[in-house]
Amino acid sequence: MTAQDPYQPQMQPPAPGPPEQQPQQPYPPAGPRFHPYPGFAYQPAPGYPPYSVRWPPVAVPAPAMVDGFYLMQPRLKPIPSGQAIGSLIAGIGGILGALPGLLFSAFSPWTGLTFFMMAALLGVGSLLLGSYAKRQIKQAGGGVSGSGLATTGVILGIVASSLAALTALISLASI
Repeated sequence: MTAQDPYQPQMQPPAPGPPEQQPQQPYPPAGPRFHPYPGFAYQPAPGYPPYSVRWPPVAVPAPAMVDGFYLMQPRLKPIPSGQAIGSLIAGIGGILGALPGLLFSAFSPWTGLTFFMMAALLGVGSLLLGSYAKRQIKQAGGGVSGSGLATTGVILGIVASSLAALTALISLASI
């Protein structure tokens, strides 16, 4: 006696006679459904109709199969861009460095030029990091977030660079 697989549909030979006299099943047998094990067929419990679950429509590519196993890709939240965060921090630092430079540039031009260098480096760095982060976010296709942080970093970099240029003008005029 052979053991039958409880997960495989039971095939029965057709009844003798013309097809009109054969007993009709109340529901057609369920076909194979997506399952991690190829060949697995879903059979509803006796007396219950097969049902289909209506999930919200999502555009998902077909799963890839490697060595007979399906590769499953979990849906993850997008990670924030480190360059966008760095751009925001550099922009804030550039503005905070340019403000004391504006105050000291009239009284001590060399101190003003020192603050100018720091604010200019941070402002240009913020511009470069912000533009790189925006390009990275665009190419990631939803895997990386932080577009608002990058835009804010670019704006703060422009402001910091402008304040640094104003600091340099005041310092050079007072030498």
